Amino acid sequence: MKRAVLSAGIAMLALGYATVSHAQQQIQWKQVTSLPKGMNLPQGVAVDILGIELGDTYAEAKAKLQKLAAEYATSAKPAANTANDFMQRQLDQMSGESSAPPMEERKTIIRYQTPGGQITAEFVGQITLRRELPNGSAKIQEQIDVRLTAPSSGAQVYEVRRTLSFGNGNQTAIASFLQALKDKMGGAQAQPIGVTGSTYRYQFDGGRLVAPNPPTPDGHCSSWGNPETRSTARGINASGACDVSLVASFRFGISREHASGVEFILSDQERAKANKETDYAFVESYVRGLQSQSGAAPKL
Repeated sequence: MKRAVLSAGIAMLALGYATVSHAQQQIQWKQVTSLPKGMNLPQGVAVDILGIELGDTYAEAKAKLQKLAAEYATSAKPAANTANDFMQRQLDQMSGESSAPPMEERKTIIRYQTPGGQITAEFVGQITLRRELPNGSAKIQEQIDVRLTAPSSGAQVYEVRRTLSFGNGNQTAIASFLQALKDKMGGAQAQPIGVTGSTYRYQFDGGRLVAPNPPTPDGHCSSWGNPETRSTARGINASGACDVSLVASFRFGISREHASGVEFILSDQERAKANKETDYAFVESYVRGLQSQSGAAPKL
């Protein structure tokens, strides 16, 4: 290619910190687009997870997560100082408890390789909230992951994942989850996909609820590549048949009718595809602008 190319696609850095070498320069973001909420969804149906909507901005999503965190405050346990502390922490983690902070942000980096080094573009690409929900004498371990695009596309939510883990007691019947989803979705029944009977999906195409075709876990709703590149981002929703999807996956518990765990994944494939293309194009345009500039030559 005649120009420098994006290297390594998008990489996630834990704890929201990025190490930048002296040969790197960070870009300054500017918003270019802002797609509306409700895009490719039927009117009058609340397609969200705990009020977090597709198309929410970083500020909106963070405020909603902070409100959820305040409902059931969970503090990270102090670091282990003795052998007994360490062993107890290990036992806690094996039983489902986490030592991670209740709420954290992770940065995403787009790296652009130039002949003289890298130019990096950083932004908050994920916010994670962990809570413990009351469940009789036990607790439900909950994790919510919100994924966002870059500021150039409005720093918008394109995926929300909610994971619930139950102990051996007070497990919820899978039928209760499916009924709650049906009520939330205005009476529409989630469609089973796959052969195990543990995964269900709502699939939207052009604002219409459609039957999964083919009725497989991936189908036309397969997620983006990891690691991601501009090429794989362009391949999101290649068929155009899965603009938005809501998937519920269950782990069987004390019976096949009970859930020991459940994961809800709300994804906006079309928003992700359009926004990520905007973000990649913005970085490329920004670098080209820098390459077209020239400072004054020193006196020779």
